[in-house]
Amino acid sequence: MRRPLYSPILALALLLECPIPAAAEPPLPRRPAPTKAEQDLQEQARRLVNEGRIADARDVHLTLWRLTGSASDAFNVGMLSFRLHEYATAAEFLTIYFDRVGTPDAPKIWVPPGFKDNYELARVNFAEARRHIGALDVRVSEPGADVLVDGRQLGVSPLTAPVFVTPGQHRVSAQFAGVHVEQPVAVEAGGDRTVWLVLDTRAKASGAAAAAAAGPRSSKTGGLRGSTAAQRSRTEPAVRWWTVGALAASSAALGVVGGVAVVKANAATDERQQAHRRVLAMSSGGCPGGGPACDAFAAADGDVKTMTGLAVGAFIGAGLAAAGAGVAAYVLGPEVPIRVGSTPGALVTVSW
Repeated sequence: MRRPLYSPILALALLLECPIPAAAEPPLPRRPAPTKAEQDLQEQARRLVNEGRIADARDVHLTLWRLTGSASDAFNVGMLSFRLHEYATAAEFLTIYFDRVGTPDAPKIWVPPGFKDNYELARVNFAEARRHIGALDVRVSEPGADVLVDGRQLGVSPLTAPVFVTPGQHRVSAQFAGVHVEQPVAVEAGGDRTVWLVLDTRAKASGAAAAAAAGPRSSKTGGLRGSTAAQRSRTEPAVRWWTVGALAASSAALGVVGGVAVVKANAATDERQQAHRRVLAMSSGGCPGGGPACDAFAAADGDVKTMTGLAVGAFIGAGLAAAGAGVAAYVLGPEVPIRVGSTPGALVTVSW
């Protein structure tokens, strides 16, 4: 009996219809088993939450985050901060959590059962936190620059995440290679702002090179311009002229007071002389028994002494104020125009 010619073709077709096993995907990264110290901290945090000490529990999870950098610890810090109404911290750590875990449909790491519920709860809390705070996208012209907000260092440029801040005015700054730049920024609740900071490091370098090439210069005191003792102060013009003007005005005012005192002293001298003649005319022995003439003489003599002392003191003060104005004009005035740069919720504890 002849074998059918189509048997090999039929066999090949059946072979092609069979599913080919897919290559096994590599397992997702998984958090190492917690150490004994980490287990103790986790248990302490659970106990504190049960006691209602949310702030203390959050601090324990913050310690765990610094030790492990795990997504679960970032999750717990964010969720507990939300319960404390510290919305900026909550948004910061929940952003870290989202970045570490991915999404329920495309997780970046191994996630435990119930992950989707925790993820959705975190999303809801994050959206609520963002209603209360603003976000700053800080961009710096130089990579590797220190970025600060209100004096608190947040990292180095480029920052990979927004900076969450309370609504209002904030100081955003960056510093790199001795160059510092700062910009005030206002942000509203729920708002976003992009902040550009440009660090002109080339101008800093060219200025330093020019100063090195010029070398030290002699000052009026015979010292070096580079010497701190010999270099005259650099004062703002308004401060300089207000100081000099105030001293000059004081000198003029004291001079006027001294002049008026001299006039009054001369008038009092005339009155004293007239009173003295009346006293002598009434009695050759002076004022043994007193009387109106003697009282007038005593009053005039006191006025002479008072006005004379006032005039002397006013003229001395006027001279000192004038000298001070001259010294201030010299000390506070710049020797040459110079440009100087400054250097600048519920707690859901999960482990994965």
